[in-house]
Amino acid sequence: MIKFDRFKDGKRFALTFSYDDGCMQDRRLVELFNKYGMKATFNLMSDVVTDSNSTGIRGDELRSLYIDNGHEVACHSASHPRLEYMSVTDQYKELIRDRETLEKLTGTIVRGFAFPYGTYNSNTLLAMDAAAIVYGRSVNETGNFLLPEDFKVWRPTTHQGNAESRVKYFISCVEKEPWNSGELLYIWGHGYEFDESNAPLSWEKFEEYLAALHKREYDIWSATNIEIYDYVNASRSIRMSADGTMLYNPTDTDVWVSNDGKPLCVESCGSALIK
Repeated sequence: MIKFDRFKDGKRFALTFSYDDGCMQDRRLVELFNKYGMKATFNLMSDVVTDSNSTGIRGDELRSLYIDNGHEVACHSASHPRLEYMSVTDQYKELIRDRETLEKLTGTIVRGFAFPYGTYNSNTLLAMDAAAIVYGRSVNETGNFLLPEDFKVWRPTTHQGNAESRVKYFISCVEKEPWNSGELLYIWGHGYEFDESNAPLSWEKFEEYLAALHKREYDIWSATNIEIYDYVNASRSIRMSADGTMLYNPTDTDVWVSNDGKPLCVESCGSALIK
């Protein structure tokens, strides 16, 4: 039986992080992610990163801090407004201005977005389409490890402050459920929250989580948000022959599936025979 439940290199689970606002604590976050071989997405506001008076991450370090270390830079709107109170035209202007500035500063194509304040309306989704933004991360937690049906409104598993139980359960699934696969742990937050006096999650505890997840890297693919988006969409593009004996991959991304519980690679722009 074929199941579309494997990630890159045939790994059974996936892990991604999303951090907002480009605060100075991102430098420490990047160090930790790099230390444990993990990927994250950082959602930035162009008006802030180009403000010479900002105490956060500067525009001239976006590439060296994030991109050169394998992380993703995504939009968070230019000025962090309440989008749902704006016209579709003004929402588009917020998005496209942010995207254009971030692309110039990073030398990459920016395709992702985190809703400012976590709020949006139907016009936000139209503005995203017009600005060629392919996913939008909300702040409404699912509490589960399911992949989104619609990436336009991508709900994370948990906020960093509530992550302990989800991380522990995720690790138990990796270790104790060899029949289970195709699940994603998605943690979001803000770097400055680690330094708040009443922070529910300390830097030390967060590093413990990263170390514990790193020990299971044999079965967990750590990726940026856009890497998850691209891979899942490639997986959903796989075609199967009528008799169920052949798979065809029309995309430029290698995709892994389960063939009677064993990983099978369907190479980009290629076919795989099912035995």
